[in-house]
Amino acid sequence: MIVRPVNASDWQQFVALAHVESWRVPQYELQLFQGPWSRFARVADDQGFCGLVTAVAYQRSAWLGNLIVPPQKRGRGYGVALFRDALAELVAQGVGSVWLTASVQGQPIYQKVGFIEVGRIERWVRPVSAVLTEMLGQESCQPDELFREDRMVWGEDRQPLLSVLVGHGRVFSDESETALLQLWPDLQVIGPWYAKSTNVQQSSQLLESMVAASNPAAELVLDVIAARGLGDALLGAGFKLAGETTLMAYGEASGIDLGSIVSLASLGSIG
Repeated sequence: MIVRPVNASDWQQFVALAHVESWRVPQYELQLFQGPWSRFARVADDQGFCGLVTAVAYQRSAWLGNLIVPPQKRGRGYGVALFRDALAELVAQGVGSVWLTASVQGQPIYQKVGFIEVGRIERWVRPVSAVLTEMLGQESCQPDELFREDRMVWGEDRQPLLSVLVGHGRVFSDESETALLQLWPDLQVIGPWYAKSTNVQQSSQLLESMVAASNPAAELVLDVIAARGLGDALLGAGFKLAGETTLMAYGEASGIDLGSIVSLASLGSIG
């Protein structure tokens, strides 16, 4: 087996496998990995496609994601080999911490190499509405506020990611919370979302503003830190709980303000 860069045929296989697994992979994410972030993706090849993984490095942190192996080739070590190869390269680059969201099946694999559980993630989805309403023209904020909050939480500049996201979204903020509503044609995402307090009522009000500004003709999704306790507010806004994963970290994560995170910037794969 070799580990090599990803080609167009590999991405076609990945998309087909992700569909079978009911993964939500936004189109913009695929475009990033096929373009400027192509160095962050790799394939296991053993006389053909045996799996794919992505590993995005920022300045001090990195994210592993999109790890998938064809069903007929599972149990042969391809996934573990891909994961270990990607992790070793990130560590060699000197990042302080590596992050991922793990399924129940994947968690023991990651624990064996030193990943620890730091939280639980709930995925909430607001389905396409059968009744289309006019999107409300809620006032949005400048992206600099989001850049500043993201930098304070993660202790680094993640503008290569955020600049892509805010180019297709709107920033919402009040005195203690800042969030991005990503308005992609195929899938809308709420995140990143940061809050200095744990006031559920205040978070609920910001959520209402973002839902009102979203397009009811497209799904609206967010990966929420479960400890935030927003379940009732999300249910009231028309969301449904679609699954749970474990947020895990490897390395030195003490410099990251996990307590201020409400939802991730992506659906678990890039931060």
